[in-house]
Amino acid sequence: MKIQADITTYLVDKDNHFFINGEEVSLSAILSILSIDTLRLAVFSNDSYLTDTEESLKLVKSLNKKLYLDIHCSDTWADPSHQEIPKSWDFIYVDDLRRCFISYIIDIFNKVLKYDLDVKFIQIGNEISNGLLWPYLSSPNEYISFLKIAHLLCRQYFPKAKIILHTDLSYSPEKAYLWYEFVEKYNLDYDFIGLSYYPVWHGSLHTLNSTVERLYDLTKKQIVICEMGYMNTEEKTSAWFGNWTCGNIEYSPNGQKRYLEHLLQHLRGLYGKIYPEIYYWGAFSYKSQEHHPISIFNKSGEVLPVFYVIMEKNR
Repeated sequence: MKIQADITTYLVDKDNHFFINGEEVSLSAILSILSIDTLRLAVFSNDSYLTDTEESLKLVKSLNKKLYLDIHCSDTWADPSHQEIPKSWDFIYVDDLRRCFISYIIDIFNKVLKYDLDVKFIQIGNEISNGLLWPYLSSPNEYISFLKIAHLLCRQYFPKAKIILHTDLSYSPEKAYLWYEFVEKYNLDYDFIGLSYYPVWHGSLHTLNSTVERLYDLTKKQIVICEMGYMNTEEKTSAWFGNWTCGNIEYSPNGQKRYLEHLLQHLRGLYGKIYPEIYYWGAFSYKSQEHHPISIFNKSGEVLPVFYVIMEKNR
């Protein structure tokens, strides 16, 4: 099982500095030490205050890594509680919204082609359990037709890339089964199921196991854990809250290390049903109070013990 990383929060934080035993190390060197070869990157509308799409793609190119493209159909983070349409989209009717959507996807794809990136995965929408492009596409009947168009564009622009259909439904085998069962009836073209899994929100590994088993039995598609992380501190923020832990492993630097070891050992038991890569979200973000609790660096940018677990497992 290889551990890859989502790089988006690194770009949001900006001007990060990393240290190993007190010596500053570049991001490129960190990725090399960890043997990470694929970077998950969220992109947003042109009006987003979070990141600049071209600058983000340029960074991935400069690092010479494969790209896992996560297209948020919003100005900001899209998740089950937020899927608002970009404010700059000008439309009156659903047909106009469809044209805006297609134009948005094509514009991003052309930017990716501009930098000649090796695209490994693409997902349209992020954690779309409750739909996307609210309030217009809040039910599967409405948004699956949009996804069909987008996935067709994925095949046309990047025929070698694999398409992931991403939700946050790891916390409920029943809800996950019903959601993907409904999608299956529409014959939506995709390659992998994508799940987010954070114990703080999604519960026990037993629940994750049941969700993976049921989804694989339904679709015969492997499941990608495309977002995961564990808190390195008990300090709560507005973004990270709750009391769930994994197997009573504490929220601390050593607990974070033990959790990743525990997760990897557990996932080996799902061999064949789980795609052999997981994506650590927020790994390189330690300055932002919203995201540093799951970083593999402390607040000063020094590596935490989990860093060495990733290094060892990725050899």
